[in-house]
Amino acid sequence: MEKKNVLKRVRGSVALTLVLASVISISSCKKDVQVTPEKVPASVTNSNYKVSQPISLNGVHDMTISGDSISGGALSCISLVNCYNIHITHCKLVNSSVNGVNLTDCNNIIVDDCSVANVSTGVYSFNSRSISVMNNLMKNISGTSTGGTMVAFENLGNNTEDASTNSAINNQEAQ
Repeated sequence: MEKKNVLKRVRGSVALTLVLASVISISSCKKDVQVTPEKVPASVTNSNYKVSQPISLNGVHDMTISGDSISGGALSCISLVNCYNIHITHCKLVNSSVNGVNLTDCNNIIVDDCSVANVSTGVYSFNSRSISVMNNLMKNISGTSTGGTMVAFENLGNNTEDASTNSAINNQEAQ
């Protein structure tokens, strides 16, 4: 008698599972309803960037950071440590008391087509190889009392090959 009750419950559970799966499958075919927020600030809707928190990555590779608007504050807008094969493109990096992009012990990083403003140093690279910084627009790079630095490569060692793998070309300072 107890075995029959257990079998009935199992059969009932299987039947219920099949019914729920069918309902979910059918309802997923419906057209998605367009949802629009009631009030969206004009500054967000007219922007081509998505607002993001400062990005800090360690040991990451093979990725692209694109379309972010980052206000760094006391942090670098983007900080990479021990990373490789990273492409930072079409980002707006602003308002950092340190760097727009900070690279430490990185390899094969491209920073291009970004807008960088109100930071101490635009792109700072320490002990890194194959860093390309190109076609960026930088404005109000404050740095120390002597002025800021758009792009800085530090601790390249005596190996000229290491030094020659880094480049900063076609970056412009906005007035």
